Amino acid sequence: MRKIISSLFSKNKAACPAPVALAGNTVATRQTAGDGTDIFIGRQPILNSEQKIFAYELLFRSSATSDAAEVTDSVQATSRLLINTFNNFGTERILGDKKAFINVSTELLEGDVLTLLPADKVVIEILEDVLPTDEVVGRCRQLLAMGYQFALDDFVYRTELEPLLDIAGYVKLDVRALNSAALSEQMRLLRGRGLRFIAEKVETRAEFKTLRAQLINYYQGYYFARPETLSAKRMDPSAQQVLQLFNLVIGNAAPSLIETGFRQNVALSYNLLRYINSVGFGLMHEAETIKHALVILGNAKLARWLTLLLFSATRSDNPAPQALLHMALQRARLAELLGKPRLGAAHQDYLFMCGMFSLLEAMLDVPLVDALKNLKLPEAVSNALLHGTGPYAPYLELSRACEQPDLERIRVLAPALGLAIDTISRAQMDARSWTESVGAAA
Repeated sequence: MRKIISSLFSKNKAACPAPVALAGNTVATRQTAGDGTDIFIGRQPILNSEQKIFAYELLFRSSATSDAAEVTDSVQATSRLLINTFNNFGTERILGDKKAFINVSTELLEGDVLTLLPADKVVIEILEDVLPTDEVVGRCRQLLAMGYQFALDDFVYRTELEPLLDIAGYVKLDVRALNSAALSEQMRLLRGRGLRFIAEKVETRAEFKTLRAQLINYYQGYYFARPETLSAKRMDPSAQQVLQLFNLVIGNAAPSLIETGFRQNVALSYNLLRYINSVGFGLMHEAETIKHALVILGNAKLARWLTLLLFSATRSDNPAPQALLHMALQRARLAELLGKPRLGAAHQDYLFMCGMFSLLEAMLDVPLVDALKNLKLPEAVSNALLHGTGPYAPYLELSRACEQPDLERIRVLAPALGLAIDTISRAQMDARSWTESVGAAA
């Protein structure tokens, strides 16, 4: 699978005020689950000369206490960082209205995955070991034309780096590596190009005061804030499930077949809706169904998104989340079958969603209202899940009653919905059989 993934990423040819209170305490929240695995993102603010936050640099972290990336595979680390940011945490919590500076390697830069990111929210930070080959510079110009911005990390001027300066909007200068004279020389060489300068690793008030006098635009370092580590729980589909869907997409399978693959996987459905409704596709209306999301995304972007998931997908050995996923699928299918006779096919997707997302509170270990904030579900679905009201609520309640089983409640609900007891029994068996077939195929 690694060989397949690698090929997918290859290119197709004054007074100085006191520092603001930004101390990097650890923030622990739980937003997504599934394999019981914690995920972490390091986030360090980049400030302007008035010490107001301009952007954040996002950093891969392997634990809540690590203060370094500990990266052995830069592609995998960046891929996980992107998935965690735009799926598991969500851009609103991580970035608010600020930009994200994200380090990328040559391999990621030359591939297509970066185009999944919203150009208005991301600054692509080119690492110091990226060579300005014709391929790299050409790809940067393509991304520049698409609205993406670039920063050059730990930059020290060399003539051969001129092509990168032509596409860069920001240059980051390491004040720990450059003494005062060397920094002044770098500034002399780089001025007059329309670049904005970011001083990295600013650690003292005196340094900040000196740098500001040199007309540095932005600042980053321990004087302002150490990187804080944000944590969450993730809900990942297995690599096998993602790969199966990816193969359907690149094989131009029927849209209905691809949709079925998503409908059979709670984690994929959750991640897809969260992604497409959080990164900003300029939608007049939020994507409310899997079918709608797939149409908006299109096969090309869907393939790239699935590719990115392949780098961070894991198979859970924890039986509890797997049992919850199984129950969610069976409940979803049963609600869909129970509502079909009276509500019709047009409401099947919504009924399925009610069942599928009704166990998110247990899966994510957060209040359901918080989990649903990230999904932008139709109002009728949200009302059923949160308030037990609306046209879908009785079918969801009946599905829950069937699981217990609560025969007294079933006898009350069934007549009100025009359902005979034997119809409900057949639907239960069909839902159980369907769920077992999905589990066997996963």
